Amino acid sequence: MSPLQVRAAGYVRQSKARENKSEASPATQRDANRARAEQMKATWVGSYEDLGISAFSGAERPGFERLIADCRAGRVNTIIVYYVSRFSRADPLDAIPVVTDLLNRGVTIISVTEGEFRKGNLMDLIHLIMRLDAAHSESKNKSIAVKGAKDAAKALGGYTSGKPPYGFALSPETRTNADGRPIAVQILTRRDDEAAVIRDMVARVLDPVRPAPLLAVTRWLNESDVPTRGATVGKVDAGSQWSPRTLARILRDPRIAGFGAEVVYTVRPDGRKSTGIAGYRIIRDEEGKPVKAHPEIIDPATWYELQDRLAGRTPQTAPTASPAPSLLSSLGILHCGCGARMKSHRRNDSLRWSAYRCTRPVGVRQPDQHAGDCTVQQDLLDDYVARRIFALIATADTADDLDVLETIAEATRLFGLASADPATAAQRGAIAGELDDAERSLDTLYDDRKKGGYSGTIGQRRFLEEERALGGRIETLTAQLAAIDATASPTLPIGEWLGEPGEDPIGPGSWWDRAALPERRAMVALFVRRITVAKAPTLGRRTPVASRVSIAWVRPTEEN
Repeated sequence: MSPLQVRAAGYVRQSKARENKSEASPATQRDANRARAEQMKATWVGSYEDLGISAFSGAERPGFERLIADCRAGRVNTIIVYYVSRFSRADPLDAIPVVTDLLNRGVTIISVTEGEFRKGNLMDLIHLIMRLDAAHSESKNKSIAVKGAKDAAKALGGYTSGKPPYGFALSPETRTNADGRPIAVQILTRRDDEAAVIRDMVARVLDPVRPAPLLAVTRWLNESDVPTRGATVGKVDAGSQWSPRTLARILRDPRIAGFGAEVVYTVRPDGRKSTGIAGYRIIRDEEGKPVKAHPEIIDPATWYELQDRLAGRTPQTAPTASPAPSLLSSLGILHCGCGARMKSHRRNDSLRWSAYRCTRPVGVRQPDQHAGDCTVQQDLLDDYVARRIFALIATADTADDLDVLETIAEATRLFGLASADPATAAQRGAIAGELDDAERSLDTLYDDRKKGGYSGTIGQRRFLEEERALGGRIETLTAQLAAIDATASPTLPIGEWLGEPGEDPIGPGSWWDRAALPERRAMVALFVRRITVAKAPTLGRRTPVASRVSIAWVRPTEEN
């Protein structure tokens, strides 16, 4: 073959992308491959590359596939690699068809460090296969050894998941295994500067007066020049900034509560695991309890509360007092018939002209929604809602309507939560949070099995063990919640609210008349889940409030 007929291409592979994006190994391969082509006076077709993809893993290698296609099309007749191991680490039996096909097509495979392999020389082919077999065995043995070392470290409480999560650092420690041999492991320890940032994030998200969304917390971090992990230790990421996605990942991580956890990665359409984080799976003991694996940054009860807030699951409790000057708008339960919230437009000098008004933007209207504005006189609606509530509680002792009884029961539960002492409320919140997490973990277990997980005899045994542990934990936590609720035994002060028989429950001198606005609002929140106001059908004449307003009462949820 004359030099002009040699159409050489280099193949470069790096099995694992480095964290600092360094490509020293690919650069060495690339330069050596090109230099060998120039030494041969070959026509250089180009460099085909797969960076961050292990040939031993069986993952698709688009660069390699393009190279093979170009060889079969005649565009490349010489492949240059640095080591044969860069070419393939697949099982030799799987590699033989590819290698044989290339050699039969007249393609020469050149290793910069190991020589040439050409068609027509059986010994060359055997030599190549032996090289591939050695490379395959090396990777396989290395993989087994690494997995064994990780399992040994994990059994001793070591951290084996790579980089420490934000808020933590790795500390070396020597522990002794069951055979009495010392094993060096890495332990997660708190990193005080980052842990303080996490606590600030949590405090802002869970602020009882003005809870901050993640976007606002992100803005605060960036404006305050709080460094990211990348800005602290990275090179490529040295100029990185905070994002809501990063905050969500940090705050959803069970490890900040001291729990042992495994990272759950997203899955590509072809079924392979990607590097994207889909979530976390808490490690549990034989009884289904979360395993405490390292020091916590926030306590578990706070973490569970945080997960509810991040997921939009606001605990259903009576709200605290608000400085809003109206009875209903600040409770978040008052809605227009079009679905929009209604807000107070209050005139302190004239209650007659104070109103609740639809907040739908001007010009935004869907089919079957009201045209123009929708308002209702504030004092009339407040009076109507209050009288409906007192009419309901007046029947509490004699009611046989299941809906009424359920509303009274749920209002009683909410009253008990609002009246509980802080220690009991915190204990209940922690148990409720753990119960919610255990139930979602059981759902995940069933989802994993539905997707094909836990197959085979061993998988079936593990599935049953985890199902039994989680089921038992759910029963235990449910019983603990019931015991706390039974101990509280809240009783609604209905007699105090109603006053003497025959008196107007909201008239002069009544409890309602004497109660401050926060107390009135708290009472409304105990009983009312939603108030919907329809637009008045005509102008010029006052339409009775009762014909425009519908009230949805509180009901026990399935969880309660």
